[in-house]
Amino acid sequence: MHALQVWNEQALLRILCDGRLELERKPGGEALGGFDLQEGSVQVAGIAPVSSLLYYAVPCLHEKVTVHVDGSVAPVLERAVGDWPAAVDEDELQTYPYLHFLEERKTGTPWRWERWYTLAGRYLIYDSEQYMERVCPRQHGKDWERLIVQVRQVLDVPACAQVPPQPASNPLLGGHA
Repeated sequence: MHALQVWNEQALLRILCDGRLELERKPGGEALGGFDLQEGSVQVAGIAPVSSLLYYAVPCLHEKVTVHVDGSVAPVLERAVGDWPAAVDEDELQTYPYLHFLEERKTGTPWRWERWYTLAGRYLIYDSEQYMERVCPRQHGKDWERLIVQVRQVLDVPACAQVPPQPASNPLLGGHA
């Protein structure tokens, strides 16, 4: 299976067509492991749980999920756990090596999925925007709503070598807050 890759002086990242993420230490080429995309959900007060969220079940330094209902300014959910690494300037992510994917589907959830994989020194930052539509009680002349879900996960790449693969649950996205 073909993969796209990006690297810096500390790590090489490969993303396969199915979303599998593979990491390798540089220099030397020591494999640090691979991670598959998982499907999870998050509870949002006042509306049904948001399901079919795509994320990586990996130990993260920082993780954040934000849910917007299309047409509303304020998010209906904004939840974060962990600390952003001080060595990475969040406002300068575009200056680091990254891969960007945009996928639009005629069917399925999410129907639009945009994701970025950024290598910032020893850290991998996975950002995604997932657009979903679902049935809801009739409001404003329509019987569906569009949700925009933003997921951010920050992973310490060298620490991946010491951690066994995680089960397909995640405190933030698995709804176990």
